[in-house]
Amino acid sequence: MKILLAEDDEPVRELLTAFMSDLGHEVVSVENGQELVKLALDVRPDLVVTDMHMPEMTGDSMISMIDMYPPLAGVPVIMVTGASKMELDEACIPPEIPVIAKPVDFSKLAAEILKIAERTGGAGA
Repeated sequence: MKILLAEDDEPVRELLTAFMSDLGHEVVSVENGQELVKLALDVRPDLVVTDMHMPEMTGDSMISMIDMYPPLAGVPVIMVTGASKMELDEACIPPEIPVIAKPVDFSKLAAEILKIAERTGGAGA
């Protein structure tokens, strides 16, 4: 699968990129949601993985834009975040979006990616 990752913390971004690449996915990573939206037209991702708290555009703001932005309409999302349950509730993250808490449980992330790949017919492990 082609995965577009938005994560402002560089070490975490590099770790997530390496992990998902090792699973056999093509990963393009950016620092924030605004960059993700700009790249979406060129990348045409099968999956978006995003943090919630980022500069420029937060993950929850980006999620609300996804279905309104043609290059991302219908693209599944996984949120990987250090946000508290209260912050997530206030952000009104749709229930169909898997939320993985930081520090990242990589087996859970791999399982969520696999579920989405199987559901959407995406490639990769």
